[in-house]
Amino acid sequence: MKRRRLGRTGLEVSEVGFGGAGLGHAYGKTSDAECVQAVHRALDLGIDFFDTSPIYGTGKSEENLGAALLGKRNQIVLASKARLHTEEELGDMATAIRRSVEASLKRLRTDTIDILQIHHQVGEVRGQYQFTADPPRFAIKLSVDDGLKFAEAARDLVREGKVRFLGITGWDSEAGAVRTLLDSGAFDTAQILYNMINQTAAALPPLGFDDLDQGQALAPAQSNDIGVIGIRSHAAGALVDDLDRLVKADSDVARDHGRAKNLSFFKKSPFTTLSQVALRFCLDNPAIGTVVPGFKNVAEVEEAVACSELPGLEADDVAELQRLYRRQFQV
Repeated sequence: MKRRRLGRTGLEVSEVGFGGAGLGHAYGKTSDAECVQAVHRALDLGIDFFDTSPIYGTGKSEENLGAALLGKRNQIVLASKARLHTEEELGDMATAIRRSVEASLKRLRTDTIDILQIHHQVGEVRGQYQFTADPPRFAIKLSVDDGLKFAEAARDLVREGKVRFLGITGWDSEAGAVRTLLDSGAFDTAQILYNMINQTAAALPPLGFDDLDQGQALAPAQSNDIGVIGIRSHAAGALVDDLDRLVKADSDVARDHGRAKNLSFFKKSPFTTLSQVALRFCLDNPAIGTVVPGFKNVAEVEEAVACSELPGLEADDVAELQRLYRRQFQV
């Protein structure tokens, strides 16, 4: 497993990390035992960066990860998150964040979270956003000022050693707000969406782009030496040969899976699955410190870890991908 520096944290982490949403049973049916086995196999194969959240499975992801890491906590870098749920919590962030972190520490069976991240959209002004469609559920969109207050409110936890570094989640946020927070000096890491069918973290979107614009966030992250955690490498499970769960025909996952079918030309030795190609595409970008696909079983872990040793994608194939991307996969 190759390793990379995670920005100004100075941490050296596995370039393939472990996204913990699947440990909360977010992506297809699995068992707690399978989740624990997946974590153990990841450790055996050299993964040492694990990302989770109290939102994943209403704490189940943290519980499964904590159980799997018993006696092994000192082998890994652990990232989790905090979300504020009410206006009351917004008014007393220090108390709300402390409550969230204390609960996470208990579920994770540890004394320290290495990276605590804001688990919110951020924008120029405070608002709301829908984070699930079925059933519809909503969360608070933080303003830039809220984001800075979040960092300040978490400082006591840093001083106490319960948290080491602070990060933001840049997914589905307003580009200007993300840039301001990255430039603020308050945060050490950023989770940024980047994959084969959404490259807007690196460049302007193509004409007719119909996905979330990530506002070229990689550039300010690099200029501020922010450690980039690459997320959505597989577009929520769409960049695979076969979907592992039922999705609605009009969903983003169904749309993106349809586009992924145009990428079969990548599947040639040494790549045997589109999932491997999707991960290798992200690993080929040196601006990313670690990529965290969502895992739920041993087979997914093993397939992903193999990508660390595979060569980069061929230039001609990447050029064809860019041609398709500019046309929004209209062949």
